[in-house]
Amino acid sequence: MPCDLGSLRFVVVAGKGGTGRTTVAAALSLAAARMGRRTLLAQVNAKDRLGVLLGVPVGEQVVTVRPRLDAVNMNPTAALRQYGLMILKYEAIYKAVLENRMIRGFLRAIPGLDDYSMLGKAWWHTTERDASGRLKYDLVVVDAPATGHAVTMLRLPQAILETAPEGPLTATARDVRALLLDQARACMLIVTLAEEMPTVEAIELARKNEERIGMRLGAVVVNQLWPRDLEENRALLRVIEEGGCGESDPLLEPLCRRARMTHKRRQINEHYLDLLRQAMQAPLWELPLLFRPEFGAKEVEELSVVIEGLLKMG
Repeated sequence: MPCDLGSLRFVVVAGKGGTGRTTVAAALSLAAARMGRRTLLAQVNAKDRLGVLLGVPVGEQVVTVRPRLDAVNMNPTAALRQYGLMILKYEAIYKAVLENRMIRGFLRAIPGLDDYSMLGKAWWHTTERDASGRLKYDLVVVDAPATGHAVTMLRLPQAILETAPEGPLTATARDVRALLLDQARACMLIVTLAEEMPTVEAIELARKNEERIGMRLGAVVVNQLWPRDLEENRALLRVIEEGGCGESDPLLEPLCRRARMTHKRRQINEHYLDLLRQAMQAPLWELPLLFRPEFGAKEVEELSVVIEGLLKMG
C-alpha cells in the first residue's frame, strides 16, 4: 500500500548509511509542508547534516525551518528529560529523581534506554498540542539511524512490553507500539541505491521489518539514479555500443566517454531496480542523481518537488 500523506501521522525513513537517507527525509518533509501538512522532521542523535540540507541550524530544540515545517535533532539527554517530565509531570520531581547522580548512573546502564527515549519523544510530538488545544503537527518524519540500529530502536517498545512490569514505561511503550503498527497512521520508507550492497541491505531491512517490527512499508526510495536519456535515443545508443562514438572526431571523445559511462551506470541501476521490484512488496520511488558541485538546500528543494509528484501520483 503506497504512502498517503493525507492520513499518515508518522513516517520512519530508514536505510543503509550513505544512501542519502537524511536527504530523502528532508525532501519528504519539505514536500509534505508544501502540500499543507504541518510537519516535524526529527533526526535521531546525528551530526547536524540537516542544517546544511535545510539552510537552518538544527539542534536539540525544535526550530522552524519553513512555513509548516519544524525540525529537531534529538539526543538522548534532552529526550530523556522530556520523557521524564511527561511521566513525572513536575520539574522539581524530575530533578529530584532523574537528575540524581545514582539514578542517572543506573539509567545509563539500561540497554536501549537512550534509543527508547528518542523514539518516545518522536511519538510524543504526534500527540503534542498547541495553545488552542489543536494537534501541533499533522505529520512527524523520523530520520532513523542506519539499518541495524533502526531495527533495534523500533523493536524496543515490543521488548519493553514483553519484559517490563506494568507502569508508566509500559503505558508509553503500548502507545508507541500501537502507532507503529497502525497502517493508516504510520509507515516506513526504505532508502537505498540501485547498487549491490545497498540493495541487499534494503531487502534485508524489509524482511526484518516484516518479522520483527511489523510497520507498513510505504515505499522503497531508490536514490541517485543515473539518467536514462540514452536508453530513449536508440540511434546514439547503438553508435556507443558499437564503439564508434568519437572515433572520427577527437573533439567528441570526452562527450562520448561520458555517454558510455552514463549508459553503463544506468545498466547497473536497471539490474538492481529489477531485483528490488521482485523482492519488495511496495512501490519504488525513483530519485535522480543530481550532478552538482555542492549539495545543499537548493538541491533538497529540487528533490522535494520530485517526491511531491510521486506522492500526488499515489
